[in-house]
Amino acid sequence: MGCCIGDLTPNVISAVLLKTRKTRTVTEALENNTWPSDIQGGLLLIGQYEYFLLSDVIQELGLTQEQDHHSWRFKASGIFSSRSAYQAFFQGLVTFEPWRLIWKTWVQGKCRIFLWLAIRNRCWTADRLQKRGLEHPERCVLCDQEEEMIQHILTSCVFARQFWNKILTPLGFGIAVPSHQDTIFATWWRKSSKRIPKEKRKGYNSVVAMGAWLL
Repeated sequence: MGCCIGDLTPNVISAVLLKTRKTRTVTEALENNTWPSDIQGGLLLIGQYEYFLLSDVIQELGLTQEQDHHSWRFKASGIFSSRSAYQAFFQGLVTFEPWRLIWKTWVQGKCRIFLWLAIRNRCWTADRLQKRGLEHPERCVLCDQEEEMIQHILTSCVFARQFWNKILTPLGFGIAVPSHQDTIFATWWRKSSKRIPKEKRKGYNSVVAMGAWLL
């Protein structure tokens, strides 16, 4: 059933003496079907329903002579470990992939906060202002060609591509300059960072972080 008897039939359990609940084993309760004798007093209508429900469940049970053992369901081996418990704690959470690029750079905290907001499209550019009925420019103030959005300003804008070319190429990072096909800042940053030699990657990421802040 995926739950304990107390959750399934609380009214039936409450009619069993506390001492009996603490000492009675499953084997003793099921042997010769003696468990109904543990119920003291009468049951109300809901209690009677729970009683018959419990009876149906018990009829489907079968006991073996094997010893009980504990199995940790968050690991294939069934063996508990602190590491698997820690990983299980975060199951179902939505991860933020670019966090390492942001927080492992040599830039000020305000730049990191800006990048965090920019990658999550939380900056107050024209598209966000428009959704809230606020005054906003019709086109990008840098290129006057497309709608002003944070992804456009940081990556696909003509002015932005020229900007990245001028600061990355002299530093030997010309291979990473975004092209017209790059439209998402985080995607371009991740892909371009992987193309940079590992020993220069942190420096490159710091330049990108500061460049995005300046843009």
